[in-house]
Amino acid sequence: MSSNNEIDFTTLNWVKQELEDTLKQARQSLESFVEDPQDASLMRFCASYLHQVQGTLRMVELYGAAMVVEEMERLAQGILDAKVKQSEETYQILMRGMLQVPDYLDRLQSGHRDIPIVLLPLLNDLRACRGEKLLTETALFAPDLSRQLPDEAKGPVNPLPEPVLKANAGRLRMAFQLGLLKWFKGEDVNGNTGRLALVLERLQSATTQIDARRLWWTGAGLLDAVRANKVESSVSVKLLVGRVDREIKHLVDGGEAWFAKHPPTELTKNLLYYLAQTSEAGPRVEAIQSLYDLGALLPSADELEHARGVMSGANRALLGTVGDAIKEDVLRVKDGLDLFLRGGSNNGAELEPQSDALQRVADTLGMLGLGVPRRLVLDQKDVVDQVVEGLALDLLDLGPQLGDGLGVLHRRGDER
Repeated sequence: MSSNNEIDFTTLNWVKQELEDTLKQARQSLESFVEDPQDASLMRFCASYLHQVQGTLRMVELYGAAMVVEEMERLAQGILDAKVKQSEETYQILMRGMLQVPDYLDRLQSGHRDIPIVLLPLLNDLRACRGEKLLTETALFAPDLSRQLPDEAKGPVNPLPEPVLKANAGRLRMAFQLGLLKWFKGEDVNGNTGRLALVLERLQSATTQIDARRLWWTGAGLLDAVRANKVESSVSVKLLVGRVDREIKHLVDGGEAWFAKHPPTELTKNLLYYLAQTSEAGPRVEAIQSLYDLGALLPSADELEHARGVMSGANRALLGTVGDAIKEDVLRVKDGLDLFLRGGSNNGAELEPQSDALQRVADTLGMLGLGVPRRLVLDQKDVVDQVVEGLALDLLDLGPQLGDGLGVLHRRGDER
């Protein structure tokens, strides 16, 4: 696949049906396991199917979706190994992943850009179930750091003797720390960020190791953006520049060999993430953005809103999974109300099971993002509760009204 996040639709078309079929098998295995938790082979099948999906997604270089499925597989394996508590919430999140990944692939197949960042909430929900540290947006931000640096980021023709380099770096670090301290205190922000950038320029011109030069160049670009008021002097930005200071210390202590063994990849990526969100911040920033094609790595606000809408909406598969269950709950409520009315009972407490069932239906509709039918169901639940508490004598006919609500539910699915 190309490096600018364009999708090879031919390849995706070849594997998409297989992916959906395998995810369906994983979903069926999960549903069977929920019904029979003692049969561990069902969860083992589920994990195996997810492993197949993950491998296929990596093959077609859809790494964001592959990360999600990898987390789903780990969660399934955690349940299998009794390292994750079996709970309804855990099953729901795992099921949500199996339903949203096809949504994401549908979006790509329809010609939209690959925007892995919209998968982050699902990814973090899956990690939270396993007690893992949550990820930030930079986890799905992947610039190609293998690209050759331009001439403006070049270092010396010949490496400096290590004692000379370390001594120079030590003096430059003292200047960097002084500017950093004054910037942190809010003193002459423009002047001090300019001095910090100048220190990084001098380090860049003295360093031959490419990972170190990339860091100095990118760090100077971020400081340019701060000085141009295109990036806010926030706590997180200051912390990042503080981490650049620690890398200067590594140069002082370990020389260039340190960076060959410990390339500051994550720090560089975090600096680039901020630069990807700015514009008109000076020629150095423009050169960095052009080299790493940063404009293509982050979506516009409209793209992000559309993608999140796709991921958060109810889809046909989801409606197919829960629609019958909702209908059955509603029919049981109607039958219970009919029996209560025909029996002539004055004991409203007999309707408590119907109130609980309506609450379950409302909760399900809420999880699907279907606010209109959810509100309708809650209105009817209020009527039932009033009867239970002896505050009302008459019951509304739930049938037609809830039928209208279910009609909204099905129409929402058809729009997908």
